[in-house]
Amino acid sequence: MIYFLENFLRKLRRGLSVSEWAIRHFKLPIPEDARPEKPGLLLIQIDGLARGQFEKALRRGKMPFLKRLLRRQHYELKSFYSGVPSTTPAVQGELFYGVPCVVPSFSFLNRAERRLATMYHPESVKPVEEILQQKGEGLLTGGSSWSNIYCGGATQEESHVCAASIGFGDMMRSKSFFSFIALMLLQIPMVLRTIGLVLFELVLAVWDVIEGVFRHRKQLHRELKFVFNRMFITIGLREVITMGAKIDLARGLPITHLNFLGYDEQAHRRGPGSAFAHWSLRGIDRAIERLFFAAQRSHRRDYQVWIFSDHGQEAVTPFSEIFEGGIEEAVRQGWEHTVKGQKRRKSRVSDRDSRAYWAGGKVARKRLAERSLWEQLTEDENHSFSIAAMGPVGHVYFAQELGIEEKRQFANWLVANAKIPGVLFKTEPGHALWIRRQGELLLPEEAIEVLPHSEKLNEEAARDLVCLCHNEYAGDVILLGWNTDSPPMTFEEERGAHGGPGPNETQGFLLVPENTRFPHTHTSYVRPANLREAALHLLRRKRISRVHRTAPHLRVMTYNVHACLGMDGKISTHRIAQVIERHDPAVIALQELDIHRSRSRTEHQVEMIAHELGMHFHFSPAKAHGEEQYGDAILSKYPLKLIRAENITKAPKVDPEPRGALWVQFEMDGILINLINTHFGLGVRERMSQAMDLLSKKWIGGIELNEPVILCGDFNTFPDTLPYRAFTSRLHDVQLMIPNFRARKTFSTASPVFRIDHIFVSGHFNVHKVQVPRNHLTRIASDHLPLVADLTFDERHLKTVPHLFPEHTAHRTSAESLKR
Repeated sequence: MIYFLENFLRKLRRGLSVSEWAIRHFKLPIPEDARPEKPGLLLIQIDGLARGQFEKALRRGKMPFLKRLLRRQHYELKSFYSGVPSTTPAVQGELFYGVPCVVPSFSFLNRAERRLATMYHPESVKPVEEILQQKGEGLLTGGSSWSNIYCGGATQEESHVCAASIGFGDMMRSKSFFSFIALMLLQIPMVLRTIGLVLFELVLAVWDVIEGVFRHRKQLHRELKFVFNRMFITIGLREVITMGAKIDLARGLPITHLNFLGYDEQAHRRGPGSAFAHWSLRGIDRAIERLFFAAQRSHRRDYQVWIFSDHGQEAVTPFSEIFEGGIEEAVRQGWEHTVKGQKRRKSRVSDRDSRAYWAGGKVARKRLAERSLWEQLTEDENHSFSIAAMGPVGHVYFAQELGIEEKRQFANWLVANAKIPGVLFKTEPGHALWIRRQGELLLPEEAIEVLPHSEKLNEEAARDLVCLCHNEYAGDVILLGWNTDSPPMTFEEERGAHGGPGPNETQGFLLVPENTRFPHTHTSYVRPANLREAALHLLRRKRISRVHRTAPHLRVMTYNVHACLGMDGKISTHRIAQVIERHDPAVIALQELDIHRSRSRTEHQVEMIAHELGMHFHFSPAKAHGEEQYGDAILSKYPLKLIRAENITKAPKVDPEPRGALWVQFEMDGILINLINTHFGLGVRERMSQAMDLLSKKWIGGIELNEPVILCGDFNTFPDTLPYRAFTSRLHDVQLMIPNFRARKTFSTASPVFRIDHIFVSGHFNVHKVQVPRNHLTRIASDHLPLVADLTFDERHLKTVPHLFPEHTAHRTSAESLKR
């Protein structure tokens, strides 16, 4: 009854959904492989938010939804190492295509075209993405890309507000103006919220302009230009890409990636820890919440939601406040003193443009055309040098190639006289030289001791610095605004910056469900290539083998999976496997599984779940009709030996469903353990008869007292009833073995009111922990919640054995495990 009511309400909500209306009205295509059981991924990027700033925002209540994900939805927080350079183009190149350090910074010289490239503009981005496409498959193939640098494998139709594809995708551009008006009218709450937020942001922006001009002595025209950026990127763009991504989720695209730019834009202007930057995080948090539930409600794909930040930012001081004339003047003087001994006309340097132009339009096209002319090298630059310095990493390109000694003299002059923290340049293949005030360092070997991370991460960062120096677009010498013994600085007019190897700029964060499978090479951090492999594994485009971790305890789970039919009407073995994998039990007792039944797409549910988890299994059918079977199973990290599998008592007329039990043995650390899984009937007398049967010598009564026993399953039995008391006369209820622990109910998932799933253990065990995970996934995957217990051994009562199984039967195949 509860299932049918919930399913009805979900269908009603779906029928009234604005996203579904948009799909029908705009005739948006549905992927051919869009099915409820197919996995999907929503990848949300919060641009520029360092892990330290993220944790600060959590403490201050700026991101309450993400805090709830960590506390209630069994998400875990990981460090995300951006690599060096710590910029979005480099991170997304590695994430989308698997190519690290594709560009040396946000701005660089394209020597072939003799123009300064900036990774905000299509003319600069498209050639780079063409190179990436030749080297790797796009992660977003078949999906959509919102507000990114690259399309990432998404088609032109599915790429929106990206640097490589200015404006909205062709599909959205082809729709009439009146269609969009109709869509906005259906989104009245979103429109009103956006208008209110824009007005409020305008008030804050005006105050910020006044403060910037009078307190920080900023130029008025630059402050006024930033007002538009704030309102568009912080509010307008955020709401637009949120609405668009919700439609893509309703369509069932396999992967959708969107990038929230608001925090990064504010942090560059006022600093990563500023109140103005953190103000934008509340709106981003609300947008993520809407997207999270849109992903869970999608009936065309089984989505996971991952949230990450590609890099952080360092609080910096502009170099122009340290050296009069800024970096261009410092380089000019260094060039005159050490390289040519001659004067040069006034030089120029790259500056940051607005990402608001990604939305397209006449103004954007005019600005991009002006920028394209500006990026061409001048005659003076063609005969002397040019500078690309957007942020804390600057590149100096000489018209004529210099030798190692000439570069060393130039670098030493800049460090000693211009107070530049560090200068890099390549030497022999695989090596580079780092000139600092403290002396020279040979990369990568000697940099490991001075970089600000853990030893393992320092090794990786040192290799990344060498890769940076040898990049085809890198300067002849590279200027670093970071050093170990001085505050970080930037070569641009900004208060927050990133691009170098600093501790904050290289450390973003990653929020993923617990026990998400990553490559075995990753340690305490995840870099873009690791995240890419994990995403490909989730989408079943590449497999990462599972590594079973040894634990100090035995984790047992019992779970009635309702034939993998969720409360949303989806049949999904993948979702059940997700629930199990997030809690990483060693053995699992599952009830109500189908094999080759028409109602569940004739799937072999046990084999599919076991294969995805990489586990051994045994299945016991309670009833069978031809090839169609229905019953219970045990999955295990350890090889299993079948002892008994049969029905227990005949079903009475009032409940024609037969009930069974499955008894296996497995060995853990030389200890023989008996595990019995069962599913009792609904009748009072029936359950009592089944309890007596299991306690007889045929089952538990026949097990020696010195052998550990675990009995678990769906007993349809409340505490203090006769069947329950019969079991507790011989065994112990794990939920009552922990002092001051309040027993958790397991049925139903919508509102747990009954405790009918149990784990009983013999006196050989102590209970370390008990969980009944209740989060969005467990509430929707089945009508029961799983029960998980961590058991430890009381070795005084254990009987040890050398080996339970002969060597040739230690790894039973799936086919063999079904033989009775």
